[in-house]
Amino acid sequence: MFAVLVLVLISSLTIVPWASVWEATDRYRDLNKNGQMDPYENPSLAVEDRVSDLLPRMTLEEKVGQMIHSTFSSNADGMPPENLEKEVQEDVVGFLCIGYSPGPGAAARCMNKIQKWAESSRLGIPVVISMDSVHGLSYVTGATIWPHALGLAATRNVELVRKLAGVLAKESRAVGVHETLGPVADVGTEPRWGRVMETCGEDADLATEMIRAQVEVLQGETINKNSVLCTTKHFPGAGPEKDGVDAINLIGGVQSNLSIIVSNEDTLEYHLKPFKAAIEAGTGAIMPYYSSAEVIEDLPALSSYKVLTELLREDLGYDGIICSDWLPVGRVMLYGYNKDEATRMVIKAGIDVFGGTHPSEIGDVVRLVNDGQIKEEEIDDSVRRILRAKFKLGLFDDPYVDPEYAEKIVGCQKHQELSLQAARESMTLLKNDGILPLSERSNILVAGPRSNDMKSLTGGWTADPQPGITLLEAIKNKVSEEAQVSHELDDAAKAEELAKGADVAIVAVGEPEYGHTSPWGPGQLSLEDEQLNLIKAIHGTGTPTVVILFMGRPYIIPWCAENVSAILVAYYPGTRGGEAIADVLFGDHNPTGKLPFQMPRSMEQVEAQREDVPFDIEDPLYPYGYGISHKNWSVH
Repeated sequence: MFAVLVLVLISSLTIVPWASVWEATDRYRDLNKNGQMDPYENPSLAVEDRVSDLLPRMTLEEKVGQMIHSTFSSNADGMPPENLEKEVQEDVVGFLCIGYSPGPGAAARCMNKIQKWAESSRLGIPVVISMDSVHGLSYVTGATIWPHALGLAATRNVELVRKLAGVLAKESRAVGVHETLGPVADVGTEPRWGRVMETCGEDADLATEMIRAQVEVLQGETINKNSVLCTTKHFPGAGPEKDGVDAINLIGGVQSNLSIIVSNEDTLEYHLKPFKAAIEAGTGAIMPYYSSAEVIEDLPALSSYKVLTELLREDLGYDGIICSDWLPVGRVMLYGYNKDEATRMVIKAGIDVFGGTHPSEIGDVVRLVNDGQIKEEEIDDSVRRILRAKFKLGLFDDPYVDPEYAEKIVGCQKHQELSLQAARESMTLLKNDGILPLSERSNILVAGPRSNDMKSLTGGWTADPQPGITLLEAIKNKVSEEAQVSHELDDAAKAEELAKGADVAIVAVGEPEYGHTSPWGPGQLSLEDEQLNLIKAIHGTGTPTVVILFMGRPYIIPWCAENVSAILVAYYPGTRGGEAIADVLFGDHNPTGKLPFQMPRSMEQVEAQREDVPFDIEDPLYPYGYGISHKNWSVH
């Protein structure tokens, strides 16, 4: 037995760091009385044989525990909170979503400790660690973080998206994260929706290419020990939210405007395109949303049998894990159902994993099974899919990672260069009356609420703080020693005075970072009065003014289009975004980004368009695909 173990370890040294190998030997502590491994522990057996051996050994409580997807954030020292030990050892939760880690090495040590707890549970079932890593390993401080999907869509560079997916796969597995809660396959046809920033814009064909690329690279041809499990979301396509109101706002009862608008089979088909591509590429998991797809059934998609079983499983042939969006039972209860009814509906609809759910909910499911209200066979079907994924990911054979390797690979220079390339290529120049590129000898006023803030670069779904260079710092790094750079955040009167002594003013505006709901709300796509007044005050001095738009959805900017000297859309470009913007401003990069959506002239245009139909704004201010480059460009 020892000789076999040594051979296994030696053969694995080419792909597994040393520290991981030594810790992995602990899995052999679980020998039965005859000194033999149980069949499910034997890596030489087929996955289905291992699943079939393990499932009957599990109690009902352990099975339901595998269906729980709980959440946590690391302590200040990077270690997991103590309450997780019980969740992992006794409640046997199947999934944990990490919301923060102070660094790569700390993250790796944290995950190893969690897997040690899991290994010491009765059957030693490992935990899948997930992350909302929609634009890099973004909840680990110091990881590589690139533009949100909207910015990537502006690049039109699918090969670059493939390379970034490879970075995410390497960095995730290096710290012990096995699942990404992405990619986001929604199509952003409703400009008021806050989560447009997570989409690839309103072109389903472009989204389809980019989603397919991410799944293929993150998982590989088949799910294996180097894969990151994809959780493609939000089925059946949450982009066309009615009036742009996100369903996260459904609090205190049903509101009729919180639904996904798909007017007919044609528009439904349009929004399903990226999901079909993900399924064809083998996505390991799919996440349905809170909203209801009215054309199918007036229930949240995560509790709709018609959406999950009839459409997703039967019509589209999907056979992987269905992981609900967060707090599924509570969401359904807001539609007037009691807790037992909501729990039954979620399971019977086809949910395998209860997203964002505390293990205290295990007892409710167990009681409903024992009372005959839920069939244990339904639980078994879900757990079989979960175990199958864990075996394929190699977690039963070695769930441990090497903190030293994590420190070396996560956020490394090679990965950072790709992040900078993505940020540069995303930059979309809408207007330039000849002021750009700037001279390094220019006296510059940098103003605006987004001008000196890393969070404005990284946007939402990101741990704070992240290291990097703000726009202000990047501009200071570009100018010559004799040039002067002044700064004013948001005081229009002070900015006006400073502008009088400047050759050019750069004003960074837009919404601050956010997740589900945009700070300005779905009813506002124009710049805030304070921001627009700041621009007007500076422009009124006669100083050429360049506006930088930090945005995760289309803005309405007719005054700027008419009056300022230049407009550059930066989206939310990631930790290297400040440098990328400066590279465009000073001519070190010629902008090539193209708008991934239409930009309207007025809110009336937005209100007149249909939520679920692309390119539906008549005579937009800037059309889909618009973007110009510097004339007679040469590197300065």
